[in-house]
Amino acid sequence: MPPVAGVDGCRAGWIVVHDRRATVHPDFAAVLAALPDDAVVALDMPIGLVDEHEPGGRDVDRAARVELGPKRSSVFSAPPRCALGARTLGDARRHGARLTLQSLKILPRIEEVDSVMTPGLQSRVFEVHPELSFAAMNGDDPVRAPKRSSTGSKERRALLQRAGVVVPERPAGAALDDLLDACALAWSACRVASGTARRVPDRPACDARGLRMELRW
Repeated sequence: MPPVAGVDGCRAGWIVVHDRRATVHPDFAAVLAALPDDAVVALDMPIGLVDEHEPGGRDVDRAARVELGPKRSSVFSAPPRCALGARTLGDARRHGARLTLQSLKILPRIEEVDSVMTPGLQSRVFEVHPELSFAAMNGDDPVRAPKRSSTGSKERRALLQRAGVVVPERPAGAALDDLLDACALAWSACRVASGTARRVPDRPACDARGLRMELRW
């Protein structure tokens, strides 16, 4: 099986769990440069964007909410491509996009990914939602406790341990929930690499750049 990695945004940039180690990198291009060329990467960030605002976001965002049921609120709507470059909610509205504050805060990270991603790179870099990963570890039952709470951290760490995932030492610049999410993403990357991962939607659409808008876990 090829090497795998779980990648999530964090305060200092991006946290990467690979080969039982956790490291932090300043941008997404640096993440890819630090990993083996054949690594299967599970990324908690939108890949592929619709051109204009659509209520509820992309088809894949709506499908993920159905899968997560009681945890559907953890899936935010990916911003449309017309929002790229906005740095205030007013900027986004002037470009025809209606963003939440959460979406606006991670827009620079989405831009980093979008500037690097190609249809060819999607052969090994996949969008994954960590809450779908944890739900799969838990018999398709989403973890109800918030991930930043003490109970939520304990439950997620226990699921990782049960799944045989070693949680490495937390690096500077990343919070505990970032580390646990990246570990769950790495678990899903193993499933992608082995051909056992699930996917929504069944027939993913492609955006204007040819990027598939899908989730695996």
